[in-house]
Amino acid sequence: MPTSRSCDQCYVQKKKCQREGGLAKCIRCAHLALDCSTARSSRPPGRPARSKLLGPAAEIQVWASQERSPASQTPVSQNTEVQRTSPLSQSTSTDTASEQGSSVFDHISSPVSHGVQSRLPDILQELGQNQQQLTPAPEPTDEEFYELNDIFMIGPSFTKTFRQALNYSYLKAPHILRDMFSIMIRYMTNTMKPNTTAPAHVEIAGVADLLRKLQVTEISNENDALAVLVLGQSLAALDTFIVSTGSMLILRHSLYLVKPWYPHLAQVDFLDPVTVTPIFWEILECLIKRETPIIRPRIHRPHVVDRLFGFCVSLMPILYDLCEVSHEMKVQSQPDSHNLDVIEQKVLSWTPDESSLHSSRFTDSEIMLLRAQAAIYRSATLLLIHRIKYPLSCQDGIAVSYANDIMEEKDKILLYGGPDTKLQFGCFPLFLALLEIPLRPETLWKSLTRLSYCPACAEQFFAFHKYFWQRRWDGFKGSLFDLIDNGPTFMAVP
Repeated sequence: MPTSRSCDQCYVQKKKCQREGGLAKCIRCAHLALDCSTARSSRPPGRPARSKLLGPAAEIQVWASQERSPASQTPVSQNTEVQRTSPLSQSTSTDTASEQGSSVFDHISSPVSHGVQSRLPDILQELGQNQQQLTPAPEPTDEEFYELNDIFMIGPSFTKTFRQALNYSYLKAPHILRDMFSIMIRYMTNTMKPNTTAPAHVEIAGVADLLRKLQVTEISNENDALAVLVLGQSLAALDTFIVSTGSMLILRHSLYLVKPWYPHLAQVDFLDPVTVTPIFWEILECLIKRETPIIRPRIHRPHVVDRLFGFCVSLMPILYDLCEVSHEMKVQSQPDSHNLDVIEQKVLSWTPDESSLHSSRFTDSEIMLLRAQAAIYRSATLLLIHRIKYPLSCQDGIAVSYANDIMEEKDKILLYGGPDTKLQFGCFPLFLALLEIPLRPETLWKSLTRLSYCPACAEQFFAFHKYFWQRRWDGFKGSLFDLIDNGPTFMAVP
């Protein structure tokens, strides 16, 4: 019997859904050769979940749950009072942090030098063991750490530095990070199993409590700032996996709190694995939403090779400037493209700093991935600049050529890298390419990730991709960014 509900396509477009006889497709989907499905979930009965303020001038819906996980019972902080209001109005000012900088940051040094503990406590060993064990679990090897966290690194060569930064941040503020790491370890352990079809939602109650912790945490020193930065990016990552409803609001809220302390944290080289990623991630989101990022990146070491963004660290300041110029052009009635032309020339002349490759740290496979990632981010930036200048259906040939460059790099990686190679940190450039070349993103996604399931953030992009091409085939000739603003919600994924 035909369903009485409108199909997903007609529902998104707010069109009347009509069916003839016992046909499986509605008239509109049959005419446009679209998939006709009713897979969307219905709104649950009862009152909607309560919302809590979180983020600068923004609101994020916090998952409401009466049940709390055992890990969520610990106090919020050992050295700060729990606030009843958002810390946005009471956070430490930039001036205060600058005044304190000479005294509170002097003691930050490498965890293996200057008297700081040479062997850090391991979070996997402390928080990942079975609670019923009477004897301590052995310390996990780097191989075991990478197996659990490979989706957060380009390759295994980044394991030691990433692990060191996480252990250090936990050592300095366990009262902020203990629950987060416990939940993340359990979640990644459960979802790394083969043939996992969908992630379990058993951690939502704990994540909800962590969101409340982030909301009321007051930063009083650089250790708290580092912990909040790690907490924010970890919560945002979990949200992209489970529901993808407020990942960027969570991340931006943590960046807002940490902003006064960031200039000092950015100077500490061994913290790069946890300070670069959240800044870059927010910049990518601001590029597609034409907004200004909260923090301007300070790159003291252009040769740094990041665990997620590789050689592209030195591209970050240019991308930040592009966000600013794009936002200015968005709000101006008669935008001037001169500054955009200047940035385009900077991108054209940008080359990644490969001086770090002279060491024997990276494998041949990782070097191939790093170079390919730099190439596709450069092409993606040029494609984005082109679409800021020209609407859809105008100068499409140039846009398609940039998209083809991205896809060709992807094909070379998959051809020469072998069946197990994944270009998992090229999602953003490939997302832009799929808005110029009408290919199915579901098939491409499998070549981009080591996840055994499709996370919520990918499902959101699939829905936007379908909406986008429907509008283009219906004759839409406006700005790409108008469709991004008005279409199904999705977020930038590195």
